[in-house]
Amino acid sequence: MRILKLTAFFGGLAANAFGWGCEGHQIVALIAQSHLTPAARAEVDQLLKANPIDPSLRRFCQPVATDPMADAATWADDSKRDEKTGGWHYIDIPRGVEHADLDKYCPAIGESKDGKDRPGCVLNGLQYELDILKDKSRTTAERATALRYVIHFVGDMHQPLHTTTNDDQGGNCTSLTLFGDSRRANLHAAWDYGIIGHELKQDNETPAQLAAKLDTQYRSDGKHWLQEKTDLPKWLWEGHRVADEDTYGKLNPSLPVAPAENGPGCQAEREKSSALHIDIDEKYASAALPVIHEQLAKAGYRLADVLNRTLK
Repeated sequence: MRILKLTAFFGGLAANAFGWGCEGHQIVALIAQSHLTPAARAEVDQLLKANPIDPSLRRFCQPVATDPMADAATWADDSKRDEKTGGWHYIDIPRGVEHADLDKYCPAIGESKDGKDRPGCVLNGLQYELDILKDKSRTTAERATALRYVIHFVGDMHQPLHTTTNDDQGGNCTSLTLFGDSRRANLHAAWDYGIIGHELKQDNETPAQLAAKLDTQYRSDGKHWLQEKTDLPKWLWEGHRVADEDTYGKLNPSLPVAPAENGPGCQAEREKSSALHIDIDEKYASAALPVIHEQLAKAGYRLADVLNRTLK
């Protein structure tokens, strides 16, 4: 279960790093919302309004987003401990693997046993919830829950470190610093939140403002993403290539490709990367941001397409 501790350098606040963090998931949802058909938008609104999130659930993202779809986008991280779906948020394809049967890295969907996470990964977890959302015989409460998962998992699928591992649990065990701050962070947290948060702070923007900017910037490409065939494995392999070429590939000093088999464990990888004194600096961030922006925009447009096809 990927719940990480990141001591943020933004105002000295502590933050839990999830797939894309609060801001990233909200940006994906807001971009998608702008491209829903009237029928899909009406059903999304109806499902979320009629089946609100349990007010007793502890919400990490504060203040809670006022837009229902943006709020729904982060629910799956808050609830995964109770829902036993921590493993459904990612798939660990080893760095360096270019073609493989994804079933090798994705356990078949199953039920929780002995209080452990339910077997599965983001690939079959997303399909499982899509099937529920499509099924009009299911209760509106079941379909609203599925909708929240779909919104979240499409976002997770486009976070490169939710598709890739360098024997470091998707970057969780790659130790580094962020923008010269002496406090230790990790690569996964940097891509979930650190780089996006740094940009928002520098530009004095809200997630909604960045979502609108990215929507405009990628409007031409978005027309294609809205019309392409839904191909979940293709999306995973795209993110996997991004992780290899950009997320890991642009680190300075470089981090070698780890063996595809299970290695010595998280502590050894943490020590190996710590010895390299990797820093996510402005140069790395300036190269990473266009990639992050495109992945967020792709996720938003593709999410809209998935919902438009599902909620006809």
